[in-house]
Amino acid sequence: MARIVPLWRSDEISLYRFDHPVEHDDQPYEARADAFRASFVEAGTFNLEVGERRWRVGSGDVMLSHPGMGFRASFEGEGFSDRCISLIYLAAEDERFDAARAWAWPERRVLRASNRLGYLRWLLQRAASHRAPMLAEYVASEIFREPDKSPAALFRDHKFAWYAERIQAARERLDAEFDRDHTVSALARSMGMSAFHFTRIFAELVGRPPHRYLTERRLAAARAMLKEGRSVTETCFACGYNDLSHFSRSFGRRFGVSPSRLLRRV
Repeated sequence: MARIVPLWRSDEISLYRFDHPVEHDDQPYEARADAFRASFVEAGTFNLEVGERRWRVGSGDVMLSHPGMGFRASFEGEGFSDRCISLIYLAAEDERFDAARAWAWPERRVLRASNRLGYLRWLLQRAASHRAPMLAEYVASEIFREPDKSPAALFRDHKFAWYAERIQAARERLDAEFDRDHTVSALARSMGMSAFHFTRIFAELVGRPPHRYLTERRLAAARAMLKEGRSVTETCFACGYNDLSHFSRSFGRRFGVSPSRLLRRV
């Protein structure tokens, strides 16, 4: 049996790490998944079989499972060597997750290592070590959203670490200062990168360009403010918008309801 170490849990997701103790007498095993789960392989390898499909899963890959999925895990050598950090989507049934059954597609059993997945794994490791649940929630929102489309070419370890630190610092600045005016050139300079290079790396690791990330951060903050009962005008300017009409249109496109209507519901 694997050794499971719980790291963090909310009503929506559970984060834990598992590995295989040295003293454990490893044997191949078969199991049936009982939840939507994404397991990021931190180290080691193992063999995975689902139906007639087979994969050799290694560091940087992500194994995806859905309720009812039967699988068989085995190893080569003396025993299981993998160590994984995993997310479980606890609220999947309540939120009607995966209505299109995309997670049942054969291509969604294993996501191969990419810079994008490496960044999400890096964030999970940071969430675990820094006790930062918001980072775990961010990774969950990304991994349970759509397939990874990052290029196959991977950064070398030292370059990846350099990029990850700077892109995360940029995200934290945008999260904390979403009400301010930002330019990509100024943000890139502060991270020691050119604007073009910064934009490309940010989009590859985060999944969207900096301006769209900032827009989504502002709109999420606006919705929270409106639910607290703050006026539409106050919320508009507090979230960095200078035009009330533009704010209302952006909000409506994002959430399917105008700010004024949401406020009336509150």
